Amino acid sequence: MPLSNRRNLLFTDNLETISWPGGSKRQLSSEIKLRIGVPVKVGFKELVGVEHDLQTNRTYVTGFSIDVFETAIKALPYKVHYEFFPFENANGVMAGAYNDLVYQVYLKNYDAVVGDTTITSNRSQYVDFTIPYTDFGVGMLVPNEKDNMWIFLKPLSTGLWITSAGFFILTGFIVWLIERPVNQEFQGTRWQQIGTIFWFSFSTLVFAHRERLVNNLAKFVVIIWVFVVLILTSSYTATLASMMTVKQIQLNSRGSYIGYQSGSLGVIVNLNFKGIKPYRSVEEYADALSKGSKHGGVSAIIDEVPYINIFLAKYSADYSMIKTRSTTNGFAFVFPKGSKLVHDVSRQIEHMREEGKLIEMEKTWSLRKTTLMSEEATTTGPSTLDLYSFRGLFLVTGISSAFALSLFLIFSTTFRNLIRKQLQLIGRQLQRLRMYSCPI
Repeated sequence: MPLSNRRNLLFTDNLETISWPGGSKRQLSSEIKLRIGVPVKVGFKELVGVEHDLQTNRTYVTGFSIDVFETAIKALPYKVHYEFFPFENANGVMAGAYNDLVYQVYLKNYDAVVGDTTITSNRSQYVDFTIPYTDFGVGMLVPNEKDNMWIFLKPLSTGLWITSAGFFILTGFIVWLIERPVNQEFQGTRWQQIGTIFWFSFSTLVFAHRERLVNNLAKFVVIIWVFVVLILTSSYTATLASMMTVKQIQLNSRGSYIGYQSGSLGVIVNLNFKGIKPYRSVEEYADALSKGSKHGGVSAIIDEVPYINIFLAKYSADYSMIKTRSTTNGFAFVFPKGSKLVHDVSRQIEHMREEGKLIEMEKTWSLRKTTLMSEEATTTGPSTLDLYSFRGLFLVTGISSAFALSLFLIFSTTFRNLIRKQLQLIGRQLQRLRMYSCPI
């Protein structure tokens, strides 16, 4: 009889008959026996690993998933006996895909499946899942940014660099224009004044300008500009630090390849990536990423977060996880529809998570380090700052400078006299030109 009916044994002292999928019958009192299917994998045996001892003719099943299941089963208020059966063919290779393994529970060939089985809506039509015992989602695994002598230019776009330089010079020119009539530090030869304009404007970048300002309008312009410089430098520093940690790649560009775990193509089938290559183990991931797309490898690996955590526990110094997406529901244990064990095992998983046992098990199996880089870099990687993001800042400083310059032109007697003298000089020059151009 199916597992959903066996639960009646938990509340009776009478002997009941249990029908096994193979047709054999056994009698137990207040106990459950399970035939559990487990996947057979080439890599990522930290989650579930199957080893055959030819000398003793015994099979050992280990891994994080197995430990979580056994801990949950032992905590139940009733006894559950179980035996693991690797889902493999005569050659010791997995006998099918994960969907095939899950479907064996629906066919009653297994009473449960324990391993790195992802919860999906399609599988839930045939079986029930416990709550997940691992992280959710899919992540992108990329190499860290290598040394680049021009990386300091990347945080800002070309347009933003040019606009910033232009406003530096414009601000210096306006301050010089306002201060020159009344401030000796802004006077001198033509080249000295040009040098003062550039020196003053770019020294504000590190707040190291030494010239004393006299005119309040010039002080107003500099106050606004220093605020803009503070925002620019802070944004630049933050973006540069991120770029030195996480490598930016163009996944959809020509010649870029993406790796995925062999047998789990369904995880990335909806992410619209072109040029994909299958791999089976942590070592193959590292080899492919180290080569890169141009040398027969890949630019990034797309996989579920638990697998990437296993990889980063070994290679966190050279690689990082970015661009996580909640497109999967994590790993869980599989039981037949209506099984009481789904609820009971789920409750034990909740207790283990609350008590911190799951994290301790992850550390034991090197699924997670005490401080894991991927926990700090699971967001979208840093992008170059463009002019559009700072248009408001430049608008403020532009209006402020124009306003100060307008007031200066209106109320400055010295400047008006200077302009009058310049206009008179220009007038005399034009008069001389007309005299020379008239015929005798």
